[in-house]
Amino acid sequence: MRKLKTGCIHIYTGDGKGKTTASLGIALRAASSGLGVCMFQFLKAHGTSSESWLEFPNFRVVCLGQAHPMFGGSKEKLSSGIRKELAKIKRVMKAKKYDVIILDEVINCVSEGFVKAADLLDLIRSRPKKLELILTGRGAPKELVEAADYVTKLEKVKHPFDNGLHCRKGIEY
Repeated sequence: MRKLKTGCIHIYTGDGKGKTTASLGIALRAASSGLGVCMFQFLKAHGTSSESWLEFPNFRVVCLGQAHPMFGGSKEKLSSGIRKELAKIKRVMKAKKYDVIILDEVINCVSEGFVKAADLLDLIRSRPKKLELILTGRGAPKELVEAADYVTKLEKVKHPFDNGLHCRKGIEY
């Protein structure tokens, strides 16, 4: 597997659509260049997101399966589960099996109060220097933005949801 000489930290945040999609664009480019990519999905139950079924060489998706409270999960159980998953991800990072790791919706875990920004900062600081780390989700706090090399804020200008069209499988999820 080809390794990066320098890894960077990316954040895709904001209320606009496209945070996960942007991270998947990097994943496709990286995997097709021979880099190993793993996407960890937070706050998405198994089988509920279309990207959880993606399969191609050098790319793996891990749905952590922690149910969001709006889908029946408890906040306490979710917070505990997320902290355990972050510890597992640290071990995966240290194993250096992947060149790119995506933490999809992990920023929501902070902005919605399930874990503290300090938990993610600790994970960021523990990453190997050659690992490209991508974090997505709404409401990135200042300390995460400051720790990142790339920060893109997606701004919603217009969305069909505002006119009553609900999320559609294959388009929004």
